[in-house]
Amino acid sequence: MFKYNTLLDLPQLYCNDIHKVAETYGIEAASKVIVKEVKDVFNVYGIKVDPRHLSLVADYMTFNGTFEPLSRRGMESSASPLQQMSFESSLVFLRNAAIRGREDDLQNPSSSLMLGKPCGTGTGSFTLLHKSFVTC
Repeated sequence: MFKYNTLLDLPQLYCNDIHKVAETYGIEAASKVIVKEVKDVFNVYGIKVDPRHLSLVADYMTFNGTFEPLSRRGMESSASPLQQMSFESSLVFLRNAAIRGREDDLQNPSSSLMLGKPCGTGTGSFTLLHKSFVTC
Protein backbone atom coordinates (compact mmCIF):
# COMPACT_ATOMS: atom_id res chain seq x y z
CA MET A 1 0.00 0.00 0.00
CA PHE A 2 2.77 2.44 0.93
CA LYS A 3 4.50 1.94 -2.42
CA TYR A 4 1.40 3.42 -4.09
CA ASN A 5 1.47 6.66 -2.12
CA THR A 6 1.47 8.66 -5.36
CA LEU A 7 -1.76 6.97 -6.45
CA LEU A 8 -3.52 6.83 -3.08
CA ASP A 9 -4.38 9.63 -0.70
CA LEU A 10 -3.04 7.76 2.33
CA PRO A 11 -4.26 10.22 5.01
CA GLN A 12 -7.82 9.75 3.70
CA LEU A 13 -7.61 5.96 3.31
CA TYR A 14 -9.90 4.07 5.69
CA CYS A 15 -10.51 0.39 6.38
CA ASN A 16 -13.39 -0.95 8.46
CA ASP A 17 -12.05 -4.52 8.65
CA ILE A 18 -11.36 -4.73 12.37
CA HIS A 19 -9.21 -7.85 12.10
CA LYS A 20 -7.02 -6.38 9.35
CA VAL A 21 -6.62 -3.08 11.20
CA ALA A 22 -5.62 -4.98 14.36
CA GLU A 23 -3.18 -7.10 12.38
CA THR A 24 -1.62 -4.13 10.56
CA TYR A 25 -1.79 -1.25 13.06
CA GLY A 26 -2.48 -2.92 16.40
CA ILE A 27 -5.40 -3.48 18.72
CA GLU A 28 -5.72 0.19 19.76
CA ALA A 29 -6.32 1.19 16.15
CA ALA A 30 -8.89 -1.61 15.86
CA SER A 31 -10.60 -0.26 18.97
CA LYS A 32 -10.89 3.16 17.30
CA VAL A 33 -12.43 1.50 14.23
CA ILE A 34 -15.05 -0.17 16.44
CA VAL A 35 -15.97 3.19 17.99
CA LYS A 36 -16.21 4.88 14.59
CA GLU A 37 -18.29 2.11 13.01
CA VAL A 38 -20.78 1.89 15.89
CA LYS A 39 -21.03 5.68 16.03
CA ASP A 40 -21.72 5.80 12.28
CA VAL A 41 -24.51 3.22 12.62
CA PHE A 42 -26.16 5.21 15.41
CA ASN A 43 -25.79 8.46 13.43
CA VAL A 44 -27.74 6.99 10.51
CA TYR A 45 -30.73 6.67 12.85
CA GLY A 46 -30.17 10.06 14.47
CA ILE A 47 -29.16 8.50 17.79
CA LYS A 48 -26.58 10.47 19.75
CA VAL A 49 -24.36 8.37 22.01
CA ASP A 50 -21.64 9.68 24.29
CA PRO A 51 -18.33 8.58 22.71
CA ARG A 52 -17.11 7.52 26.15
CA HIS A 53 -19.78 4.82 26.24
CA LEU A 54 -18.70 3.55 22.83
CA SER A 55 -15.10 3.64 24.00
CA LEU A 56 -16.01 1.40 26.94
CA VAL A 57 -17.66 -1.08 24.59
CA ALA A 58 -14.62 -1.05 22.29
CA ASP A 59 -12.27 -1.47 25.26
CA TYR A 60 -14.28 -4.47 26.44
CA MET A 61 -14.17 -6.01 22.97
CA THR A 62 -10.37 -5.60 22.71
CA PHE A 63 -9.07 -5.74 26.30
CA ASN A 64 -7.32 -9.09 25.86
CA GLY A 65 -5.34 -7.96 22.82
CA THR A 66 -7.65 -9.52 20.24
CA PHE A 67 -11.08 -8.67 18.89
CA GLU A 68 -13.89 -10.46 20.75
CA PRO A 69 -17.45 -10.02 19.48
CA LEU A 70 -19.95 -8.48 21.85
CA SER A 71 -22.63 -11.05 21.13
CA ARG A 72 -24.25 -14.07 22.74
CA ARG A 73 -21.52 -16.20 21.16
CA GLY A 74 -18.81 -13.93 22.57
CA MET A 75 -20.44 -13.95 26.02
CA GLU A 76 -20.32 -17.75 26.15
CA SER A 77 -16.57 -17.50 26.73
CA SER A 78 -17.04 -15.19 29.74
CA ALA A 79 -15.95 -16.70 33.04
CA SER A 80 -18.74 -14.97 34.95
CA PRO A 81 -22.26 -16.48 34.89
CA LEU A 82 -23.75 -13.24 36.25
CA GLN A 83 -22.08 -11.24 33.50
CA GLN A 84 -23.53 -13.63 30.94
CA MET A 85 -27.00 -13.22 32.46
CA SER A 86 -26.73 -9.43 32.39
CA PHE A 87 -26.18 -9.52 28.62
CA GLU A 88 -29.22 -11.43 27.34
CA SER A 89 -30.93 -14.83 27.56
CA SER A 90 -30.74 -14.83 31.35
CA LEU A 91 -32.53 -18.13 31.83
CA VAL A 92 -30.35 -19.98 29.32
CA PHE A 93 -27.13 -18.79 31.00
CA LEU A 94 -28.59 -19.40 34.49
CA ARG A 95 -29.64 -22.94 33.59
CA ASN A 96 -26.25 -23.75 32.06
CA ALA A 97 -24.40 -22.32 35.07
CA ALA A 98 -26.56 -24.34 37.48
CA ILE A 99 -26.17 -27.57 35.50
CA ARG A 100 -22.39 -27.15 35.30
CA GLY A 101 -22.03 -26.01 38.92
CA ARG A 102 -20.32 -22.78 37.87
CA GLU A 103 -19.42 -20.18 40.47
CA ASP A 104 -18.97 -16.44 40.11
CA ASP A 105 -16.19 -14.66 42.01
CA LEU A 106 -18.11 -11.35 41.70
CA GLN A 107 -15.00 -9.53 40.48
CA ASN A 108 -16.26 -8.07 37.21
CA PRO A 109 -18.38 -4.90 37.01
CA SER A 110 -21.56 -6.63 35.76
CA SER A 111 -21.58 -9.12 38.62
CA SER A 112 -20.84 -6.43 41.18
CA LEU A 113 -23.56 -4.10 39.91
CA MET A 114 -26.16 -6.88 39.87
CA LEU A 115 -25.54 -7.42 43.58
CA GLY A 116 -25.21 -3.76 44.53
CA LYS A 117 -21.49 -4.00 45.23
CA PRO A 118 -19.08 -1.23 44.19
CA CYS A 119 -17.17 -2.03 40.99
CA GLY A 120 -13.43 -2.32 41.10
CA THR A 121 -13.06 0.18 38.25
CA GLY A 122 -12.55 3.92 37.96
CA THR A 123 -12.52 5.56 41.38
CA GLY A 124 -13.37 2.19 42.93
CA SER A 125 -10.20 0.56 41.63
CA PHE A 126 -8.05 1.54 44.58
CA THR A 127 -8.20 2.30 48.27
CA LEU A 128 -6.57 5.20 49.99
CA LEU A 129 -4.48 4.73 53.09
CA HIS A 130 -3.96 7.72 55.26
CA LYS A 131 -2.63 8.52 58.69
CA SER A 132 -4.58 10.71 61.01
CA PHE A 133 -2.42 13.35 62.62
CA VAL A 134 -3.77 14.70 65.85
CA THR A 135 -2.25 17.92 67.07
CA CYS A 136 -2.81 19.26 70.53
